[in-house]
Amino acid sequence: MEYGLLGKNLIYSFSPIIHKEFGEYQYELIEGDEAKIRAIIKKKNFKGINVTNPYKVLVKDYCDYLDKSAKSTGCVNTVVNKDGRLYGFNTDYYGFLYTLKKTSFSNKKVSFSILGAGATSKMAKTALADSGFQNVKVITRNDIEHHDIEKLISDTEILINCTPVGVFPNVDESYPIDITKLTKLVYVFDLNYNPLRTKLLIEANKLGCRTNSGLLMLVAQGKMASEIFQDKKIDDSTIDDVCGKIKKKLSNIVLIGMPGSGKTTIGKELANMMNREFVDIDRCIERREKNSISNIIQTKGIEYFRQIEKEIIKKELLSLSKIISTGGGAIEDIENWGYLMYNSAVIYLKRETNELDVNGRPLCQGGLDVINNLYDRRNSRYIQLSDHIVKNDKSISKTTEEIIKWYEKNFSN
Repeated sequence: MEYGLLGKNLIYSFSPIIHKEFGEYQYELIEGDEAKIRAIIKKKNFKGINVTNPYKVLVKDYCDYLDKSAKSTGCVNTVVNKDGRLYGFNTDYYGFLYTLKKTSFSNKKVSFSILGAGATSKMAKTALADSGFQNVKVITRNDIEHHDIEKLISDTEILINCTPVGVFPNVDESYPIDITKLTKLVYVFDLNYNPLRTKLLIEANKLGCRTNSGLLMLVAQGKMASEIFQDKKIDDSTIDDVCGKIKKKLSNIVLIGMPGSGKTTIGKELANMMNREFVDIDRCIERREKNSISNIIQTKGIEYFRQIEKEIIKKELLSLSKIISTGGGAIEDIENWGYLMYNSAVIYLKRETNELDVNGRPLCQGGLDVINNLYDRRNSRYIQLSDHIVKNDKSISKTTEEIIKWYEKNFSN
């Protein structure tokens, strides 16, 4: 191995994609227990490595030289081998500061709360202190168990999550605080990046808070690690470009809307034009049940159908880079909402009710009044859930082009 990432569970790491953007070197993922990681470091059979939790502190002890960031945080996530001597850096420190600068908070008295007390939390606290921010609370598990935590951090303006809560595959895991009680909260930074929008960030957006996932920080630290690996300067302007490129490459496009609004037709065309896999949730249900949607509802009932739909959504919506068409009623179950949003740009495909193709749609039978009632019940949910609304009143190609144009322009931040 020349370059790569050492860690315990790396199957969902984005690091190889990031390093490919910054250099032409081969970048491997190496998983292992503590003994294996120690053996790799001792052998020194590499040019440069990144290290992720839980080994950032362990690796530090094998370095012959530590830069300022590694010394101050007590953690190392980047190591280069120069003639058998190991040089340790904490590029997370710089990635964190780069992301923080994007907030444009110049008031050094702003109130921070950091969730977690591990290596990542220590890095964040050190970076904030070095930047002159002094009003910083670190919230530990003990604090949460023995205090009214929302009261303890009631003055929080910026919340930083340094815990693994909400990370794939445990995306529904509950956070230890209720952010709706933090009335001064204006910005939430979740250092996790998989899923692309965590449960915490979705909740923060609902409250009108500005947010950042860990993807920008990951790219920024990856840029610096690549500079160290290659011993060359890479312009900071590339960070946002690479982050946007990766987000657009990995995000799904999910189509929601009334039955007969054209989700399947437009979805197939999107998949064709963007060279992506197309997934139709209704067809997935039919393949699993070996029966049509209409017959499933008629013979087993709507509740059974919705349960199967939920299971399929949870399975398919945690994937990446797909075009996904949902059933019109997928938004009826609030538990589906997070899954529809975690890794996806959500498009509400809208069509006038008198133009909906409802042949074979069991919940739309009974005339226009039935359809209008269904629309009235669902429309506000479609709007609330969507990132963008597209009227499907044009040709297939024009509607598809409109979606792609919006996606390319807006879904990279």
